[in-house]
Amino acid sequence: MMSSTRERGTALLAVLWLTAALSAIAFSVADTVRAETERAIASQESVRSYYLARGAVQRILFLLRNEETMIGSPPAERFAGRRRFYFREEFGDTFVELLSEGAKLPLRGLHPQLLANLLELTGENEVSAQQIARQAFNLDPVGMMALGENFAAPPAFRPSIASMENVEELLLLPGITSEMVYGRYARMPDGNLVNLGGLVDYLSGEVVKGGARDALSTHPSLLMLNGMPAPVARQMAEIRRSSYDLSVVLGRLAQAGIPLSMDLGDVFQIRATGRFRLPDGRLSATRRTVALTVKYTPVFSRYVWVDPWTNLRWNDQSYSETAAADAVWLEGALRETRN
Repeated sequence: MMSSTRERGTALLAVLWLTAALSAIAFSVADTVRAETERAIASQESVRSYYLARGAVQRILFLLRNEETMIGSPPAERFAGRRRFYFREEFGDTFVELLSEGAKLPLRGLHPQLLANLLELTGENEVSAQQIARQAFNLDPVGMMALGENFAAPPAFRPSIASMENVEELLLLPGITSEMVYGRYARMPDGNLVNLGGLVDYLSGEVVKGGARDALSTHPSLLMLNGMPAPVARQMAEIRRSSYDLSVVLGRLAQAGIPLSMDLGDVFQIRATGRFRLPDGRLSATRRTVALTVKYTPVFSRYVWVDPWTNLRWNDQSYSETAAADAVWLEGALRETRN
């Protein structure tokens, strides 16, 4: 009798262990299915938001080329006070900005100390930034020796800064990482991710003489590089994100005593951010930003067949600091609803 009871207890224990194992497997499979479903939904929303943003860029291009008011005049005059656009569509909303490339520094004007200073703005420490800058300009023989140790043979040709056309070419230099070029992300108190800035935000291969302090385009870190206190630069960034209305933004900048001008220039970026509309009418939390850099070249009126517009560069994976703020979307959607 004791033996039979012991056997039944062993069998019950085995059944319990088997049930626990099957439950763990079922839980793991359910969790995997749920994660994959969420990932598929997020991917679908991302693709739809991407095409919304891409369509908004084409819409702005059409507006730039065909607007009846002041046809033939430079875009800097036609869009002096129209630098932001909000489009409310059935499938989602898009927020578009016109940002001056002239607010950046020319890529070909780089020198070792400036590159080191810009790398420090990306979060690199001073010693490392100085070393990378010396290596980039072939000024550090120790760096050259280290390069030879890391590779089977030193490269026969190292790209010259003067020959570069795109900021991304800096990735070819030893020590330059993607975080330095594209920027690091940090989470703000409201939960949104904000890009702290990278070399693509400070440098441009499209301008020869840059550095214009456009109120809506200049990165706060560049102002800090020119001596603006960090709290003031951060305040400027928050003001630009605080409202969709340009008059409100410029008024707050003036009240803060920030000396900035409004200058779109002839080379600027059309940056569009799309958000897909969910079945319940809310906008998806997923944002996709694309950007097109264009150049306007004035032509004589007699050469009517010459297109003054040139598409310089398309970016599928851009970022908008202003579009990361929910306040801009709420205000833009409210304004479009009233109109």
